[in-house]
Amino acid sequence: MEASGHSTGTPSNGVHTIHISDQARQAGCATLLNTIEATQHLSIDGVLVLENVIEVEHLDRLRELLQPTAEEIAQDDTHDSDFEKHPRIMDQALPTMLDFMFEDVWSNRIAVSILQSLAGPNLRCHYANANASLKAGGRQLVRNDFDKPHPVNSFAFIINIPLSDMDEENGSPELWPGSHRDSFIQQHVTLPNDEWGFAIKPALVEQRRNISPPVQPTVRKGSLIIRDIHLWHAGMPNRSDTPRTMLAFVIQPTWIHAPSKVTLPLETKALVDGWKVNSGLEYAVHWVDGDADHEEVDSDDVEYSTGNSKWPLLESLMRPTPESISSL
Repeated sequence: MEASGHSTGTPSNGVHTIHISDQARQAGCATLLNTIEATQHLSIDGVLVLENVIEVEHLDRLRELLQPTAEEIAQDDTHDSDFEKHPRIMDQALPTMLDFMFEDVWSNRIAVSILQSLAGPNLRCHYANANASLKAGGRQLVRNDFDKPHPVNSFAFIINIPLSDMDEENGSPELWPGSHRDSFIQQHVTLPNDEWGFAIKPALVEQRRNISPPVQPTVRKGSLIIRDIHLWHAGMPNRSDTPRTMLAFVIQPTWIHAPSKVTLPLETKALVDGWKVNSGLEYAVHWVDGDADHEEVDSDDVEYSTGNSKWPLLESLMRPTPESISSL
């Protein structure tokens, strides 16, 4: 390991990993080598792990708050699940009390600086949530997080932050490196109402498995995962007795004008405004008086699409559909 924090992913991890040095983490700035390596692997693989970028104490405090309520939430049949119920992966809102809104979690400067190198300097987060994976035997279908025609460029990135060490035993997600480079809406299943679903057609999943199989990375606490929104992935069963909580933030260039907003208490506005000064990351926020209940959340209305009126006019320029896809 070089002092700069430059490293390569290990075969056992399955996803390219860059260890960020303590010096770079404390400075809140990725080195030039970190940035070059990260942008190359995000472009090629569509996914990357940044290691040693978050204070472990911050993650421990969040886990101590969220973990006890995970089983309680799972027993509520009205509570929203993440895509499918049988893997027992439940939505769980982030706490929005000032003492729990850590900058290295909500607006990690190293991650933001790398995304700015790929997507431009003006970035906005319009989705902040968590999911709790409880002990179960089922898994999710392979999916893509965008159920509309996809632009060719990488127009959105998801930052996932596990609150504990994460591996196959406790439900590390299945990731399909490189799938983002060949992703378009006709790969998705169609629903009874003729709309597109999130799941990928099973025949295509098996085709890709034969040439580029998925991985389940081992991710250390204090790390974060960056993935392109086009990337195929699936929630996997947590075989342990301990809930595994993972945070999720969706970040896009501001020109996308995505309509979704993060609900935050008005008392946190100065803090959130300070993040923009420090890292350049802006939050799309619906401000409310009083507290926002961190045990209540519904992801059904989250919109990854755009409020940009020009976008639909460009649909014909989006990824062409190979003739072979239409018959699958």
